[in-house]
Amino acid sequence: MEIENSTILGTAMITFTSLLGAYYLILRIREFHREKPDPKLTYATHAQMEKVRSEMMRAISEAVQDLRALRAEIREDTRALQKQYSHALSDNRDLIAKNAQNISALIAQSQTASQRISELSLKTDRIVMRLKEDM
Repeated sequence: MEIENSTILGTAMITFTSLLGAYYLILRIREFHREKPDPKLTYATHAQMEKVRSEMMRAISEAVQDLRALRAEIREDTRALQKQYSHALSDNRDLIAKNAQNISALIAQSQTASQRISELSLKTDRIVMRLKEDM
């Protein structure tokens, strides 16, 4: 082998290994900067999933119980309001009937009073006329 060829071959080998080393370093840096989630944080065990499921079932059952209680309260409140409404309606009917009776009684009294006033005014007119005649 000649020296010339061996230097070219050596230079080529050094260049090739340098390029491969640089490529390997770039791949390592890229892998290092790539986001890798921690398996402890991203993966759940079966026990953890069962715990979450039981907690969700408990929360759902509590929500269902609360919903049933609220519906029962709403039914009771609705019944109470209906009773109060019917009671107030009957009280209003009674008041209207009493007012109608009182109004009819007042009309009768006012007619009687009007008649008495007209009779009284006739009597006073007669008395005034007699007094004028006597004078």
